[in-house]
Amino acid sequence: MKLPAREFAGLSLGIEMVLSVVIAGAGGRWADQRFKTEPTFLILGVVIGAAAGFRQMWRFMERMDRLNNPPEAPTDPKRASER
Repeated sequence: MKLPAREFAGLSLGIEMVLSVVIAGAGGRWADQRFKTEPTFLILGVVIGAAAGFRQMWRFMERMDRLNNPPEAPTDPKRASER
């Protein structure tokens, strides 16, 4: 069974979301251990990672919306003013 490219795009979106939170959280944990500020940087890293993941999700949804709803062809300016 062959999956369409959109299926893989959604799968990669989920992977990006998880990885962004995990990587930013790990960086925050490392900073906490280095500067002895637990759990300040861990929390900050998780929040930043989640924000980055949601940003990617938003961009993905906009891209899919543009693919599914292409812009309309330009209309005659005289008819557009009559509407």
